[in-house]
Amino acid sequence: MYLDAKKSVGENKINLYLDIIHSDETKEKIWSYKCYEEICLLYIEFEEHEKFIIYYNYLRKIAHLIEEKKMRTYVKYTAEAFIRELGKKVNESINHWLEDISKDFNIYQKDKVINAFEANINLNFLLLANKIKKNEINNIKLDINVINYMQDKQKLEELTNKYLIEECDCDPKYLDSKGNTFFYYQPLDSIRGGEKYNVPLGWIGFGLEVLNRYGNNDWLSSDGRNGEWAVAYHGFGCSYSGDKLKNLIKTIVHDNLRPGSGQACSGHKDRRHPGQLCGNGVYITPNINVALGYAGFLPLDKKTYNIVIMVRVNTKYIREPEYQTDYWIVDGNANQLRPYRLLIKENANNFRYY
Repeated sequence: MYLDAKKSVGENKINLYLDIIHSDETKEKIWSYKCYEEICLLYIEFEEHEKFIIYYNYLRKIAHLIEEKKMRTYVKYTAEAFIRELGKKVNESINHWLEDISKDFNIYQKDKVINAFEANINLNFLLLANKIKKNEINNIKLDINVINYMQDKQKLEELTNKYLIEECDCDPKYLDSKGNTFFYYQPLDSIRGGEKYNVPLGWIGFGLEVLNRYGNNDWLSSDGRNGEWAVAYHGFGCSYSGDKLKNLIKTIVHDNLRPGSGQACSGHKDRRHPGQLCGNGVYITPNINVALGYAGFLPLDKKTYNIVIMVRVNTKYIREPEYQTDYWIVDGNANQLRPYRLLIKENANNFRYY
C-alpha cells in the first residue's frame, strides 16, 4: 500500500497515505510515521504551510512511539529530507544554516534527537512561511534577536566567553559550550519536574559545566523520569554595574545562588506547605518575564544585553507565597537549586551601559 501511495499523484496520494495511517496496527506505528513524513513533504512542495504544521505535529507525536535505535535513523533521514525540500525554497543568505543544522542529528539520546529535529525543522519552516501573523504560528514564536544571533552566532559566543573569563574572572572549567543554545519555540508538552516549563523565547543560553559536579544527572533530564527537577529563572544585578556585577556573576558561575537582603515574602504563608511561612531564601520564578524585571545589563560589542540565570529546582523544597504569583523561594543549597545556564537577550529599550 505504501509503495502504491508513493507512485500515486495529487490529492489521491495524500488520501492513500491517510488510509495506511488509519489501518496501521504496528506497535510503534512505523508505517504511520513514514506516511506522515511523506504528507509533510507534499505540503512543503505545495507551500501549504498551515497543513504542514498540522501533519508535522502528528509526525512528532508518532516519533515518540518508535524504539530508540530505529528512531535515530528515521529522524536523521526525515530531517535531511525536510531540509532538502526547504532548502530549495530558501534564499542564499541562510543556506549556511542548513549545513550546520544537518549535523545536529548525529545524537544518540532519543529525546535529544527528537528535540533537535523539532526545533530545527520548526525554525526553518518559520523562516519560509509567508503567512506568519505577528511572528507566531501554532505556539511557535520567532524572535528577531534569535535571527540576529544565528547570523553571528560564533562572534557572540566568543564575546560572551571573553567577558566571562577576562572581565568576570570566571574559570573556564565552569563553562560548557555544549549547553549553548537559543530558544525560539515552545513545545506543546513542556513539563520539567512536574511543573510547566515556560521556555525563555528569544533568549540565548550559555552552558555552565554541571554534568560532573553533582554525580547523578537525572535532575537535568527532560523526559519526566524520577529525580527530574523543574526549570526556573533568577534575575539579578539590576542595581549593580561594573566590578560589583562582575563579581556577582563569578560567584554564581563558580558556586551557586545565595539569599539576598530583600526578603519581601518571608512572612507570607506558603501555598505549598499549609501552616508554614515562606521564610528567607533565594527568589526564583518559572516566568522569564518576571526574572527580566530584576535583570542586570551585560555590555557586549557596543550593545547591551539583559542577563538572567537559568536554574533547575528540586520541587520538594519550593515555597510559594500565598498571595504572590510566579514567585518561588528555596534555599541556595545544591540539593535544592542548581544554576546551569546563563541567559542573555539584547535589551529592548536600547539601554546604554556605562
